[in-house]
Amino acid sequence: MIAVLILSAALAAGPGPDGAPTRESLIREATDRLLYGEPLPADMGDRLMRLSPADRIEVLIFLRRSGMLAGPAWSIERLLEPARPPSPQGAQE
Repeated sequence: MIAVLILSAALAAGPGPDGAPTRESLIREATDRLLYGEPLPADMGDRLMRLSPADRIEVLIFLRRSGMLAGPAWSIERLLEPARPPSPQGAQE
């Protein structure tokens, strides 16, 4: 329990300056959802694609190991695709 609190405090960063998600904000959100028994949001794949490939892989590893992401495997092309820009409707999630 203490480890979860320490992890949550360490990951207390918000979205980036342009409103795009960050590795830390996605991991923090997934941790909160896991603790409250909630599923991942439907747009998690799109949000992951706005991360750099290195950050995307780290978040995917976290989601798989936590049991939050149990769907089909991601292709290497999808994993390494360059980060997409935020959507024009605004990046507020």
